[in-house]
Amino acid sequence: MMHWVEIIWWLSFSILMGYHLLIFRIRPQKLSKLEKEDLPGVSVVIAVKNGSDVLIQNLAAFLTQDYPAFEIVLVDDHSTSAEKEKLEKAITGHSTVFLFHSDASPGKKQALSIGIEKAKYPLILCTDADCCPSGKEWITSMVSHGSDLVLGYSPYRRRNGLLNFLVRFETVMTAIQYFSWAMIGRPYMGVGRNLLFSKQLFQETNPFKDHDTIPYGDDDLIVQHLSRVTEVSVCVDNASFTYSDAPTSWPTWFRQKHRHMSAGHYYKMNSWWQPGIYGIVLIGHWCLVPFLLTYHIQGDLWFFLIAGWAIRWITYIQWTQRLGDKDTRLWYPLAEVMYALYLAGMGVFTLVAKKKTWN
Repeated sequence: MMHWVEIIWWLSFSILMGYHLLIFRIRPQKLSKLEKEDLPGVSVVIAVKNGSDVLIQNLAAFLTQDYPAFEIVLVDDHSTSAEKEKLEKAITGHSTVFLFHSDASPGKKQALSIGIEKAKYPLILCTDADCCPSGKEWITSMVSHGSDLVLGYSPYRRRNGLLNFLVRFETVMTAIQYFSWAMIGRPYMGVGRNLLFSKQLFQETNPFKDHDTIPYGDDDLIVQHLSRVTEVSVCVDNASFTYSDAPTSWPTWFRQKHRHMSAGHYYKMNSWWQPGIYGIVLIGHWCLVPFLLTYHIQGDLWFFLIAGWAIRWITYIQWTQRLGDKDTRLWYPLAEVMYALYLAGMGVFTLVAKKKTWN
């Protein structure tokens, strides 16, 4: 039995290291040479459902963007009457903020589609109601990466506690994967908390048309559809980040990740295998280690186990130089094992239980 266990472990180890040595490398970013007065207009589109309080708190950060031509398009997705009244009151007097109430069936895709349709500018910058730009250069930084589809980053604020640490670690690990693949021309996802794309391309490709009944995965579907017809850029400048508060309870985080991972049900195979195989080999790598330790483990196996761990640690350190959350570096060896267990548990649960709502 150990013969086959060792073979599977070596195979998992080899693929895992291939990801880190060949795929997960930081590559140069492309920047636009446009002068500020030549920058295209941008419509910031935000779908909101009963989240008026946090959106109102963040509204000033959106309104004070240092960008020549932009608007903020809010789309209420069937919130309560009280929530709608709060939004109406909050935007009073702001000429660059527009509020629309969805008359389509409930769902984030429908709300976003309405916002994109109502937008007057050629570029759409999507974010969420609970997100806040890192500064006044958010829009400029995203647009400066000059393509019709730009993947941004949206980290969580640092707080005390194990849950906050794990949320931030998982966010970095996810970003390493989708940024790396996009940098080599194989994008498969983005995050709706920070995503820039062309209104014209969205309307031409209609990425939601075959999935309008799915209440999540809007960001991934946009990236997968638009990347077929346009170049994809990556923006990891600190000025382009949008921050939000991490879930503060384990059940809330569980529901959030269940929703995110459920989108994988609708990936085409050529998009699924990129994160899918990585998750499988990472799980296999750590789940088989106890069997090897229980029976026998050769000296060279120890060497490769520790050396591989160190190389993956270095990859993580390099990415946190760009993405932040440097405090998580110290605990990477332990966090990677916990991340593998998380992927295994959530993966199995997501296979048997699909999420039914977008929030």
